[in-house]
Amino acid sequence: MKIVFLVLVVAVAAALTSPVQPKAVDWAKVSEQMEASHVVVFNTATKLKEIAIAGDKDIGGKIAEGITKVAKEGELLFEVILAAVADQTLTADQFGDYVIEVGKVWEKGIEDLQDLINSLPETVAEEMLQVFTDGSNAFQVIAVNILTLLSE
Repeated sequence: MKIVFLVLVVAVAAALTSPVQPKAVDWAKVSEQMEASHVVVFNTATKLKEIAIAGDKDIGGKIAEGITKVAKEGELLFEVILAAVADQTLTADQFGDYVIEVGKVWEKGIEDLQDLINSLPETVAEEMLQVFTDGSNAFQVIAVNILTLLSE
């Protein structure tokens, strides 16, 4: 999962350092992409909880609680960024910092749950890893879209 996070950091750094000509930010598109990122994170967290619980009710329940805690931490970060979008003051640098912080929150959360995840049947843990990877990849694409919009 660290590989997914590192790829995300590299994508953010690349987007922040790419040369572009300044022009007006399309805040409606930024807002739309922010909503899309929220949906991806919510759906990923929901799927991870469902898979964990289906794999083992007791262990999965503990994993689901941990994922809920991580999602709430991420939600607090999201609300701050969403307010900056609403005020039309969000910069690419601020958003890049947000993406990195969200990545750290999720990485630490998954790390904290690793022992529980490893105690699930292997196929369940693999399915969770795939869902997490797919969600991270989808979030990464949206994050780069937002960075591009903010950098235009």
